[in-house]
Amino acid sequence: MSEVISASVHRKVKSPSRFRFPAPDIVTLASVVVLVTFLSAWEWVLIPLLNISPALLPKPSAIAIALWSGLFVGDLGADILITLQEVFLGYVLGSAIGFALAIPVAGSRVAERILYPYIVALQAIPKVAIAPLFVIWFGFGMTSKVVIVALITFFPVFVNAVIGLRATPAEQDELFDVYNASAWRRFRYLRLPNSAPYIFGGLNVGVTLSVIGAIVAEFVGAQEGIGSAIIRAGFALDTAGVFAAIAVLTFIAATASAAIQAIGRKLVFWMENPKG
Repeated sequence: MSEVISASVHRKVKSPSRFRFPAPDIVTLASVVVLVTFLSAWEWVLIPLLNISPALLPKPSAIAIALWSGLFVGDLGADILITLQEVFLGYVLGSAIGFALAIPVAGSRVAERILYPYIVALQAIPKVAIAPLFVIWFGFGMTSKVVIVALITFFPVFVNAVIGLRATPAEQDELFDVYNASAWRRFRYLRLPNSAPYIFGGLNVGVTLSVIGAIVAEFVGAQEGIGSAIIRAGFALDTAGVFAAIAVLTFIAATASAAIQAIGRKLVFWMENPKG
C-alpha cells in the first residue's frame, strides 16, 4: 500500500515537468549552425571574393534591412496579409473538395471510372496557362487567386485521400462485416482512421503548393500581395526587396507545413514517428 501511495506522489510531483519547454536537441543546434555559417559565408566571403554587384546578389544584411523596411515602413505587411488570405481560403476550399470527391472514388469503381480521368486531365493542365482565364472570368480581385490556389491544392489531397481510404486492412474490414456495421460506422470508425495519415500527408504537400499557387496567381494579375511586391521590386531593380519577399514566402510555407505536421501528430497519434 505504501508503495502505491509513494508511486502516486511521485507521479504528482513529476507531472508538472510535462509543461516545461524541451531543451533544443543537437540536430536543431546543428541546423542553426549550418544556417549561420551559410549566411556568414555569403556576407563576408562570397560577395567580397567574387566582387558581385548588389544589383545581382545583395548581402544578407541588405536583405534584412529591406525586409525590415518593407514590414514597418513600406507595404509588405499589407501584401503579406492579402497573400495569407488567398492561401488560407484556397487551401481550405481545395482540400475540402479533394476529400469530398475522394470518398465516392475510393468507395466505387464506377465512380472512379467516371470521375478519375477528368480529374487527372484537370491536373495535367498547367495552372500558369489557365490563370489568365480565371482573371478574365473572376477579375483581378481575390476570387481568381483563391480559385487557382484551390485547383493546385486539390489534387494531392484527393490522391492521398483515395489511397488512404482504400488502405483498410482486410481483416478489419471482415470484422466489421461480422458485426454487420452500417456504411457510416464503417467509414467513421474504420476507413477514416486508417486514411488519416495519408490525408495529412496530402494536406502537408497541398499547403506548400498553395503558397506557390497564390504567387503564380498574383504574378498573372494582381495589385496586392507578395507576388505583386516581387514584381514591383523587380521593376525597381530592388534585388534586396525581391529576396526579402522570397524569404517571407519561405517562412510562410515552412510555418504552414510545420503546423499541419503538428496537427497531424496531435490528431493522428497512432502514426509512427521516425527515429534518429
